This record gives sequence, C-alpha cells and structure tokens, in this order.
Amino acid sequence: MSKPIHLPKDFCKSAKEAYTLPADCYIDPNVFSHEIETIFTKDWICVAHASEVNTPNQYITREILNESVLIIRGRDNILRAFYNVCPHRAHRIVEGDGSARSLTCPYHAWAFNQDGTFASARNCNNVHNFNKHDACLTPIQCEEYAGFIFINLDSKCTKTVQDQLPGLKESFEQALPNAANYKRVARFTTRTPANWKNIVDNYMECYHCAPAHPGFANSVQVDKYWHKIFKNWSLQWGVAIPSDKSFQFEGESSFSGFWLWPCTMWNVNPVGMLNVIFEFPIDSETTLQNYDIFLPNEDLTQQQKDLIEWYRTVFRPEDLRLVESVQKGLHSRGYKGQGRIMADYNDSGISEHGIAFFHNLVAARY
Repeated sequence: MSKPIHLPKDFCKSAKEAYTLPADCYIDPNVFSHEIETIFTKDWICVAHASEVNTPNQYITREILNESVLIIRGRDNILRAFYNVCPHRAHRIVEGDGSARSLTCPYHAWAFNQDGTFASARNCNNVHNFNKHDACLTPIQCEEYAGFIFINLDSKCTKTVQDQLPGLKESFEQALPNAANYKRVARFTTRTPANWKNIVDNYMECYHCAPAHPGFANSVQVDKYWHKIFKNWSLQWGVAIPSDKSFQFEGESSFSGFWLWPCTMWNVNPVGMLNVIFEFPIDSETTLQNYDIFLPNEDLTQQQKDLIEWYRTVFRPEDLRLVESVQKGLHSRGYKGQGRIMADYNDSGISEHGIAFFHNLVAARY
C-alpha cells in the first residue's frame, strides 16, 4: 500500500485561516495511489446521465483509474455495471456505447448474459473441470440517483448514494425538476493535463470569475451569489442578469452549481440548460473530462446552438487554460508549497471557503 501524506485532522477546518493542500498532493504519484485506495475505490462516483442508458439492451462504457467499466440496462429494465474485461484472457468485452441482447467478447467469442452470467464458450464442454459459475463478469455496484448513474468499485460497500450525498437529490430537483428527462445534446471530451483536485479547486470558487470569465461574469450578480456547504456536496447559487455576451433570457433567473464528492459538477444555467462535468482521473497529473450539455429538446434552437458553441470555444477553454497553468506552476521552485485560501468573513460570492471545505474532506482521507 502506498504511503499517505500526513495532514492534521483539522486541516482546513477553519476556512478563514486555511491554506491549500501541499503541492505534492497534486503531483506525487504515491499520493494519487493512496487516493485510489481511500477515495476512488471506496465511494460512489457519478459517471453518466440516466438518459444515456435509457432503453433495454443499451450499454455505455467509461474509463476511470485505467479501468474500463461497462454499464448496461437489461431487458428486465435493471441497470447493471461490470468490469469490462473477459474472465478468459482479459480482453475487453465491448468498446464505446451501443446496444446488445448479450455480451460477446470479440477475442474468442465467449458470451455472457446481460446480468453478467456465463452464457457460452466454444469447446467448453470438452475442457476438464470447466466451471461455468467461475466464468462470469465481475460486477460493480451501480445505482440511479437524481437522474444520474453512480458506480462504486468497493464490492463490500453498504452505503447508498443518498447516504453519501444526503439531501442532494431534493435540492437538485428543486433547481431543475425535469433533469432526469433531459437528453445529451453535446459533449466536449478533453484529456486534461491537471490533477483532479486542481479541477475541483477551480470549480469551488467564483473569485476567478471576473478576471478569467468575462462573458460569464457579465451575467453574475456577485453581491447576490453564495456558496452553501452540505455533507459531501455544495451548492453555488446566484441571481443572473441577461447578457449578450453569454446568457440571453427574459424575466428573472439564476445559476445553480452543484459539486458532488469527489469530482462531479452539475450546473443549471439561467436558460435551463444542464451542464455536467464528469471527471475520470487517470494519473496524478492527468484527468479525462467529459463536459456534457443536456436539454429537454433535441431539436435545438439557434440560440441554444450559439450558447453551446460559446461553451465549446470560449467558456470551457478559459477553465482548461487555468488548471493547466496551475498544474505546471505546482512544480515551480518559486511556489511556496501552499497558497492562502481567500475565505472572507461573509462567505461572499468571491470567497474561497468552498475550497477549504473540499480540502478538509480530502485531508480526512490522508
């Protein structure tokens, strides 16, 4: 087992006096190995929207921690997840997304039922002591929650997603009541050269919004923006202003940004669009990200197309440049190892108390 970094139990507990996690937490492969053991193979991770596996026989795959995960909705309408690896010679069963009444490995044509049980293999009846019960796919715990799909790589975990994120579903459904019925209309995928925590840090504050996101900031009333902390999740909420630089709407509207432990973000923008950031850590300095956009309608208006293009070419690259630059800077001899968390007395719209909250959760695992 990798050696963890040691931090005091009350690390970042007092946001007003807090400094960030040490730089080694973002760059050391040993720290990342410890996080695999204590976070990513222990807790529920949000990996997809339920609409992506909405009909019987439909399946998707996800890459996380150098593992391929297969998620399929059976003809019985039950959602199941498995390690996407054949028990025969370790070939992947499927690639990408698709539909299948049964799962057949392309290497030697071993076939499996949708519940992961062994179905058939050529010549298996002539193999001495061939045990069909041992020739099944390895299951992964899987759960639907608030219109999303979560997996847990800990086969012994007894807590539910609701146990991990109490109250999140109710709060999210209040912000976007029909989220489960939304459909994905766009996806931007990046192999981001940044540690997963670096990306979360960037999300957990709007201190950078004005200097780094001028189009977005033009629609934010900072004096009517707050960040509230809950158990293993947080909500950033703010009153929105119509802007020809980003969000165009009539009447009153708002932003709602939900962060879910450990590394997923659900965002409801002022025009009712759902933007989701799925993080899939690869190594200590690389994170695969799916930036997905969902809408209730699949026949897009020109205004929706223009906003999606703004996210793709303007807003999203602004954040990517930030986290990539930070990741490089964490290696600098000129960086003092930790940065001051700018949490103010009023938990204002530009306060960084959300970062302290996140770092306290991470430190508890160290």
